Amino acid sequence: MLFARKNRIIVYFMAMAFLLIIPALSEASLSAGDAKAVWLRVADATGLEGLPFTVKQEKTPNAWVSNGNSVAVTTGLLELLDTQSELYGVLSHEAGHAKLNHYENTVKRGVGLSVAAVLFGKLFGGGIAETAAGVGANLAYAGWSREQEVEADDYSVHLANKMGEDPVGLYSALLKLSKSGNRTEPSGFNSHPPDERRLLHLRNEILSINPNSKFPDGSEKEAAQTQPDEENR
Repeated sequence: MLFARKNRIIVYFMAMAFLLIIPALSEASLSAGDAKAVWLRVADATGLEGLPFTVKQEKTPNAWVSNGNSVAVTTGLLELLDTQSELYGVLSHEAGHAKLNHYENTVKRGVGLSVAAVLFGKLFGGGIAETAAGVGANLAYAGWSREQEVEADDYSVHLANKMGEDPVGLYSALLKLSKSGNRTEPSGFNSHPPDERRLLHLRNEILSINPNSKFPDGSEKEAAQTQPDEENR
């Protein structure tokens, strides 16, 4: 009897341990298979089925579109995010860069800016003038890049809403990236907008589509409190 009772106790604790493990398994990081499945949804919605997609074995959380010809996501980002809606937001942001021809536009602007900088340096002499032309070119390029990031954010939000996905996914993903230490400090040379400004714009864009949206940081309450003041300005 004592042996049987011990067995029952062991079985009981094993069952309890299994029940505790189940939630942890459900909250596990996203897999490469999840990433490919989400990208297929994004590609189908944007007509980018022919764009190659890869998962890179890198610890740094990141995603990017290379020259408008391929899309990649790192395992570090898959480990940071928790839901497919977050990944959908990130990947549709990258798809936005491709659909909006950001790479081609940057190349055209960059060529024109480089030519202008060289002419400016030759016209007013080297040294300080040449340095000033280079600094101006870098600032202009950074400004264009920040504009493109905002445009891609908006594209992602509207695509998610159109396809029945959660538009808050991108906001949640960017919030996690910001808290992970991969944040963008304010600088004229940054290619991405500062985190706070970017999240604020993104939140307002989402609320313009669905005023009842709920955000992981509860910022919809802050928006509701500040809206009357903004209307009276």
